[in-house]
Amino acid sequence: MDQENNTLSSNPLLDPTHPIVIKAKGKKKRKYSRGLKEVQQNSRSLAKVSDDLARSVSKGIRTYRKASDKSAQKKRDGAMVDFGLNLAKGLSKSLRTSSSVPEDLAQAMMGRGGARRRLRRQMRLTARISRRILKLR
Repeated sequence: MDQENNTLSSNPLLDPTHPIVIKAKGKKKRKYSRGLKEVQQNSRSLAKVSDDLARSVSKGIRTYRKASDKSAQKKRDGAMVDFGLNLAKGLSKSLRTSSSVPEDLAQAMMGRGGARRRLRRQMRLTARISRRILKLR
């Protein structure tokens, strides 16, 4: 019995009083070229917004189709009779799920650093380009 307790206490994995710590790996950092970081981040944000919008439209169409099938099973020409109601159900579902899209779009346009940083970068880039153009003349 003593030998069994010794093996339990010597092995921390089997000891119930010893905590087991598991380290989770974090996300890998994305790598960007020097001048293209902001462009790529904005394109990722806009892609996410368009994905959310497409998903909400798909949910609305699915809701309409299910309601239409249910109406068709209940009564003769039920899908035609309840067309307006079924369409309203689908549109309602689509609008509910896409309600966050304008806010997500605004955040995607603002970017991560905010408007001031973007404005400074654009001004710097514009000044650099204008200096090069003036040198050519």
